[in-house]
Amino acid sequence: MARDASATRARILDAAVAEFSAFGLAGARIDRIAEAAEANKRLIYVHFGSKDGLFDAALDHVLSAMVEAVPLTEDDLPGYAARMYDYLLVRPEAARITGWRKLERPGSGPDDGALFSPKVAGMARGAQGSASGFDPVDLVVFVTSLGAAWFNVPDGLLRADGRDPSDPERIAAHRAAIVEAVRRLVAPPDGG
Repeated sequence: MARDASATRARILDAAVAEFSAFGLAGARIDRIAEAAEANKRLIYVHFGSKDGLFDAALDHVLSAMVEAVPLTEDDLPGYAARMYDYLLVRPEAARITGWRKLERPGSGPDDGALFSPKVAGMARGAQGSASGFDPVDLVVFVTSLGAAWFNVPDGLLRADGRDPSDPERIAAHRAAIVEAVRRLVAPPDGG
């Protein structure tokens, strides 16, 4: 029976995303990735060259999927932030692997400039971005950060008011707060 190299590569990438998002680059184990992918460990090195190469490919896979699934809409920044939040609720590994990258391997993975340049250009063109008075790069940082904020704070903070952060009502309330925060952020400085 012929082996499907692209299916094997995809299984390895999926297993790598799970492993790296859970343990980071230093804590991840190639043996566990190979076992989860039902692939020979040697194939990981054939497809990706090294553990660092596999991390970079996993990061690129996650970030590219997120950028494609949550396109920036310059004229609906509150909606963009809400969609980012929704995406990360379903795919928290995207926030985790990005965090590990900043801690263990800054500068790795895809070219951030290539990923974010279209968003920044869109901010400069978009009605909400222009009206806000903020520099386009700052605005992309603010809006993206608000969409991801829930996933970048300690769990204790999420429970500090005694509410269960996984309760659907709490999730909906947080989403609404994100939308309102971005709506206020992009309002013209004169309040108009």
